[in-house]
Amino acid sequence: MQRRESEVIPSSESSDRSFQIEATSEIGTVRAQVPADVVMCAECLDDIRDPAGRRFEYPLTTCAACGPRYSVITAMPFERVATTMDSFAMCGACADEYANSRDRRCHAQTIACPNCGPRMWCVDRQGHCLGSQREAIDVVVKALQAGQIVALRGIGGYQLLCDATSADAVRRLRSRKQRPSKPLAVLVESLGVAQDLADISAAEAESLTSRANPIVLLRRRTGRSAHPTLAAEIHPGLRDVGLLLPSSPLHWLIVHRFGRPLVATSGNLEGEPLVVEVAEAEARLSSIADLWLHHDRPIANAEDDSVVRVIAGRPVTLRMARGFAPLALPEWPWKRNGPTSVLATGGHLKNAFALDNGEQAVLGPHIGDLEREQTRQRFVQQVEQLQQLFGAKPKLIVHDLHPSYFTTEWANGLGLRSKAVQHHHAHVMAVSWEQGWLDREVLGLAWDGTGFGSDGFLWGGETMRCRGGQFERVGACRPFRLPGGETAIREPWRVAAVLLREAVGKTEARAFVSRHLSASEHERFFAIAASERFSPQCTSIGRLFDAVAAMVLGISRSEFEGQPAMLLESLCEHSPSPIDFVDTDNDGHLDWQPLVRRVWHDLMNDVPPSRVAEMFHHSLARFAVVTARRHPALPIVLSGGVFQNRVLVESLIEQLGPDAVRLGLPGMIPPNDGGLAAGQLAIALMGQGSGTGQMLEE
Repeated sequence: MQRRESEVIPSSESSDRSFQIEATSEIGTVRAQVPADVVMCAECLDDIRDPAGRRFEYPLTTCAACGPRYSVITAMPFERVATTMDSFAMCGACADEYANSRDRRCHAQTIACPNCGPRMWCVDRQGHCLGSQREAIDVVVKALQAGQIVALRGIGGYQLLCDATSADAVRRLRSRKQRPSKPLAVLVESLGVAQDLADISAAEAESLTSRANPIVLLRRRTGRSAHPTLAAEIHPGLRDVGLLLPSSPLHWLIVHRFGRPLVATSGNLEGEPLVVEVAEAEARLSSIADLWLHHDRPIANAEDDSVVRVIAGRPVTLRMARGFAPLALPEWPWKRNGPTSVLATGGHLKNAFALDNGEQAVLGPHIGDLEREQTRQRFVQQVEQLQQLFGAKPKLIVHDLHPSYFTTEWANGLGLRSKAVQHHHAHVMAVSWEQGWLDREVLGLAWDGTGFGSDGFLWGGETMRCRGGQFERVGACRPFRLPGGETAIREPWRVAAVLLREAVGKTEARAFVSRHLSASEHERFFAIAASERFSPQCTSIGRLFDAVAAMVLGISRSEFEGQPAMLLESLCEHSPSPIDFVDTDNDGHLDWQPLVRRVWHDLMNDVPPSRVAEMFHHSLARFAVVTARRHPALPIVLSGGVFQNRVLVESLIEQLGPDAVRLGLPGMIPPNDGGLAAGQLAIALMGQGSGTGQMLEE
């Protein structure tokens, strides 16, 4: 079956990555499927557009090839009685389709229609019902046209919608959601609309139209578009914009009738978990939404939208959730010594956990940052849910080495055997597992923000030789201090001042600090910067990015994690001129001093910021290349959040040339802390398998 040019939804015959995992109970041998949610198929799109059909404009239409899966499952195996659809008795017509082996809705567990399925209704801030079913969608579209904000109950939770072409509407959403500058995802009706708004490669188009239906980060088109221009407030200062296609008939009906792109962002206050329940949405989103569009199909497992970025022609998952999760991890390459179940708790930021039931392993969906109590409660809830679905009763809990993480304290409080794993070792092993290299020694470059090192210091720019459950740290970024600790992460100019003082001199550092502090505050700042108590030492390349961004762009405050580095990358023009770099290598260690001196010199001599940003990226790539060539016999693993940077990775590949065949790039398992649990699990399992060596005692 060929996809029509005007359509973007894959047909039921579309092939894609596997989105199912097999789960085996510890007390049985029967295998069952835990499928991930699947985007609306072309046939269901035809159904809702057919005025003569009985599912005309029914927003919760599904078939055996599409619709919610993981978000509605309550027990194994995936049968209607074990989903939240069990409370909806099928009408005669749906029952006939369900039983007919020739019908594409045969054994479609979420089968429904307007006569027997879940219903939709719309309410305002006063709780007044403004319409139901098709009428409710009409009300929502009119509200969006009037610049209002709508809270929509989607597949895995609530989303917030507004007109993506209206600067006023977007600013209002940002103010109410308390999200001042973090990028917002944009829902578009079709691939054609997406191509008007962004330059899309074949690999990016494939990700955008895949069955998983993720948000895809795309380079925004600067030329004239056939569609209304997106508001600049969607992604301030950034070149990339996150676009996604409709995931369900409901989303398609709204964006089709609206006729313009829509912001479609997570339904929550910034920093809180995704809102799922109807009453919860009306209470917790009361300060944000003007209208609520509800449905009464219960959500068993909360899921946010997945996020993907194509780097060097390869899709890289930045947030693994709806459509991908739960993700079956590659088959374990060795014989297991018994059926012991293991839970890996992941990290503190971008948390996702991993689970092994003695037979198979799975990486759970994105949960979020564990700073707030509500998100910690969601973590515990989802761990319990997936353990039940996956037939697992963990005997070993694996956690990060950091003693103060919530996951560490939670793991140690369960009364079970627990194990700490070093943060960057876990990053490397996560990518190694996906590459199929667990049985090989690899050279891992683990570059990120910060992680607790086995020496008690903060790491983040590590070169490691890893084999099995062991690692040797063979290189690192030159250490520097974070003045004020966490404050330095929020205010990256502080780190820039420390680097300038050491690399360029006191005079230049004081001149730089004068942009942010009065003269009377200088001495106190530099005293804090020299204090071991108030300014911890780190080796973080992520923080190095932040500091250089503060120099180049004059950033005084980071509004969200990774913002300075994202803004710095967005400056790069990808110019065709020869690659410019500074030799930063010092016997396998990254000496940032020559690089910082060059950045400062160029800025003082009015070199365009874009050229300074390019030079910085190419120089770090050059260091990675030199490091790789010091270990010619080893495969190279790129891991950690810094390698979400497309300019850095593609420059590294270009400079490696034919030797790039040794590179193991991130893919389905996120390179950031969202993939950390997979590496933790791998290290733990190596302590139980045969021929894999012993776990490292950090």
